[in-house]
Amino acid sequence: MTGFEQLRELAKQAGQADILTIIEVPEHSDRDLAGDMLVIPAGEQPAGVLLDSTFTGLVMEFIRNTAWRQAAVITIEYEGKYRLLWDRLAAQPRALVLGAGHISQPLVGMLAMVGYLVTVADDRPDFANHGRFPEADQVICNSFSAALAGIDLTIYDAIIIVTRGHRYDLDCLRAVLKCPAPYTGMIGSQRRVSGIKDMMIEEGAAPEILAQLKAPIGLDIGAQTPQEIALSIVAEIIAVHRNGSCMPLSSKRR
Repeated sequence: MTGFEQLRELAKQAGQADILTIIEVPEHSDRDLAGDMLVIPAGEQPAGVLLDSTFTGLVMEFIRNTAWRQAAVITIEYEGKYRLLWDRLAAQPRALVLGAGHISQPLVGMLAMVGYLVTVADDRPDFANHGRFPEADQVICNSFSAALAGIDLTIYDAIIIVTRGHRYDLDCLRAVLKCPAPYTGMIGSQRRVSGIKDMMIEEGAAPEILAQLKAPIGLDIGAQTPQEIALSIVAEIIAVHRNGSCMPLSSKRR
């Protein structure tokens, strides 16, 4: 099966895959490899190799250690410089909202509106139910630790921690911090967030990983109401997903 045939089948199944296409080979190479493609389905090994098994391993190591934002040209060193186009066949994006409080209701609605499949988790039956979250794809009523233990965190493009308390924030953060989600955010004041980060560092969390956490969460739009806070969070998620500058368009134009 060719790469294009494999992509067609994955698209029919709403699958996800990384797509690596050689666009430039070293000058000394006598092999015409431009256009050769490697398709790596999510969570699986590729069906074939690109160039050879060693080169394929280098490519896979690169994509495992690099967060994908948008289609980009990458360079792989292997007896010279190979340039590849790294693109992705993406299914509908997914968001995990940890906490089902007053901010989560408008947040889930807005995420669904912009195309996310949303999972909500909370331990309170009065909060974690489909009546409160009709737009959610899944609502889990369980302790945060139990819910997270039963979730495949690798499928989520955004993880949002908006629990009702400091202890629950910590439990969730410990579970999701090393996940590959392009966006992970946690609500809280600057002081509260600083305290949580200090505790995580004392527990051995790497500062460079904590630096990727969006906390306090959201863009500074002067939000005060739950709806406004939800809007600021969704705007930040979209900015990360689309590599947006977060600058006013009027300022960028000037």
